[in-house]
Amino acid sequence: MPLIAPVQRFATIDSTNAQAQRLAAAGTRGPLWLVADVQDAGKGRLGRSWVSPAGNLHVSYLVPVAAPAHAIPQIAFVTALAVHDTVSRFCGTAPVRLKWPNDCLLAGGKVSGILCETVEGGQVVIGCGINIAHSPQGLAYTTSHLHQYAPEASVDSVFAVYAAALDARLAEWADGAGFADIIRAWEERAHGLHSPVHVESGNSVWEGVFDGLASDGALVVKCGDGSRQAIHAGDVTFRAGAA
Repeated sequence: MPLIAPVQRFATIDSTNAQAQRLAAAGTRGPLWLVADVQDAGKGRLGRSWVSPAGNLHVSYLVPVAAPAHAIPQIAFVTALAVHDTVSRFCGTAPVRLKWPNDCLLAGGKVSGILCETVEGGQVVIGCGINIAHSPQGLAYTTSHLHQYAPEASVDSVFAVYAAALDARLAEWADGAGFADIIRAWEERAHGLHSPVHVESGNSVWEGVFDGLASDGALVVKCGDGSRQAIHAGDVTFRAGAA
């Protein structure tokens, strides 16, 4: 499964996303992959740290995009689908689902992290970490890693599958023209669809039933009074047993 874009590899780096930003600021044009054995300052969504030991995949994709600014956040959903494609390829016997907005769950445990950032020159950095050999412990949520179900998975084999899957999903997205198809595919793989959900966003709290995604990717909660609330950012919690 050949990779079309060039690949830069690092034994240790602060963050592949940070390196991609530095390269873009210096005039580098993607597509370009950056892969690190270890990150010592990996970060995730909302500024949270991302544990990045050797044996897991830590990768960023610097890629030009022609999408309008309002469509750039859609790339997180595109990437989540590519991660789902990848994890399913290796762990098809275990349940693999997507939790809004861009978490991939393997048998109920978070197996990946995604961070998409805009950079110089109409480009985007798509950062992704996939737990292969290890998953962090002692967190407020359950984690998982591929070796629990696919001990043969390696960093190189997972990267190859993920790179091809991301290119395919980006082509399907077509700079936003294909986002409706991305939304349908995401909902087919959604964790907790039609299940009770609790959402916290800033000082606001919503309780209701997860009723799918809006056309722009917002999470739709059907509240007890029958109203439907579209939520664009927040922490989502499902009751135990949500599929």
